[in-house]
Amino acid sequence: MTTVQMNVRIDAQLKATVDDVLRRNGASASDMIRSVWSYIADRQQLPLLETTAEEEARQRQRLRKLALIDESAGYAQKELAQVGAIDASDDPFGDLLDDESPSDIGDAMYGQRLDEYLAMERGE
Repeated sequence: MTTVQMNVRIDAQLKATVDDVLRRNGASASDMIRSVWSYIADRQQLPLLETTAEEEARQRQRLRKLALIDESAGYAQKELAQVGAIDASDDPFGDLLDDESPSDIGDAMYGQRLDEYLAMERGE
């Protein structure tokens, strides 16, 4: 394999900060550049590079969507019961739920959303 040398200009403080992070993680600037170049070559696309503000905005949007899901859970059933179209205790989904009540499914969905939120908080 033939190798080439690359020269780049970068802010000295930024380089020192990143070099320290790389060193603490057992990597070098060359390792990182090779990894990025390999990623681009393998996938034929740029890696997702987000600023902290972009990442925070994405996380806020995800949390907003989860909140909307929570708020709307059961809304259709409540509305149908309110206008008398169904009995509030009726299961409008019949056999489609494989013997799970809407409450059981809601509990499972809540547990799944909670797991997703906790994973997001841990940075997974």
